[in-house]
Amino acid sequence: MCEHQVPSAEYELTPEDWEEVNAVHLFESPLYKEMTSRGRVIGGLLFATLSALTLLMGWTGGAIMFALGIPIFIASLGPMQRKAQRQSLKKLGEQGISNGLFGHHRVEVREEGLFHRTHAFDTLIRWHAIEDVQERSGHFFVYTGPNAFLPIPVTAFPDSNSLRAFSDAFHERMAARTQLPPPSPASRAG
Repeated sequence: MCEHQVPSAEYELTPEDWEEVNAVHLFESPLYKEMTSRGRVIGGLLFATLSALTLLMGWTGGAIMFALGIPIFIASLGPMQRKAQRQSLKKLGEQGISNGLFGHHRVEVREEGLFHRTHAFDTLIRWHAIEDVQERSGHFFVYTGPNAFLPIPVTAFPDSNSLRAFSDAFHERMAARTQLPPPSPASRAG
């Protein structure tokens, strides 16, 4: 890579890609895992209560039916939630999220931040705004909040040297951000 070249990644984002990266983010988030866990506990308690009530009422067959239904319900709860969430994400993707979200993307590592360009917008994510970076399911997730992220597919890099150059430049800038205070609101306004 030449000295004057900016480390960058280019990729196409389709509604299907958007659905996939959002599903990965959602299903691996702590909030989703907590919701699924609570749902299983509540479902288990509900079935146990119904089983106990049917036993108290003398309907042994019903109690056995509920007792057998508990593990089936609990086992199917996660897949049912995932399917419903995927259907919602698919519908959102088909309706369109925002102008410029789908299509060609270019992400550059710049001195002032991570620059993101599509046919409809240019965005600069300043280094101090980046909270976390995670690699999952063939994507880098650059988080600027718990549910705000920029997905960069690993396939956006033509070879391992390009990926390494982008990663090295990115982590170098991220390390440097801790040494500089974020800009004051007055400096952002001008």
